Amino acid sequence: MANGDQDEYQRANAAALRLLTLCDRSKKDLRERLLKKDYPVGVVERVIQRSESMGYLDDERFAVKFAIDVVRRKNAGPAAVRYGLQQKGIERRIIEETVGKVFQENEEREAAKRALRKRLAAPAFMAGNKRGINPRATGRHQGPEIRKAEIKRLSNFLRRKGFSYDIIKAAIGEIEDDI
Repeated sequence: MANGDQDEYQRANAAALRLLTLCDRSKKDLRERLLKKDYPVGVVERVIQRSESMGYLDDERFAVKFAIDVVRRKNAGPAAVRYGLQQKGIERRIIEETVGKVFQENEEREAAKRALRKRLAAPAFMAGNKRGINPRATGRHQGPEIRKAEIKRLSNFLRRKGFSYDIIKAAIGEIEDDI
């Protein structure tokens, strides 16, 4: 290896270590960031291989941390976690293993209920919506059309969060009296 290549490798390795010190990253993310800094592709690949062999870069560890964080902070469902991991360049096998570890049916239903409770408690939601319907006042004493519309809105909200139909139905069924 020429002296210039060695210097380039050392600079790229130092940049990778700085990036990995800040937070865990996927291989794809680290590769993109190093290439953006104009390091040669061969050097970047060597740095990634070394980082993996030293245990500094691990897509499986990254996937689990990412999934737990997204579920905790955003009350995201499995579909949203899968999508996020795909965007980070994680292999399909790792994605499925991670989703299986992080979500079990009861935990998924609990995450959906937490998301619903948070949504129901939100000031914007409590103030009503564009149609002037106060969701908290849509109990059984209100018309069934209003109640049905609010349940549909909440169902759509959970679907956007990445929850499956079965989980949405179960979660809404369990907190239906609060709606």
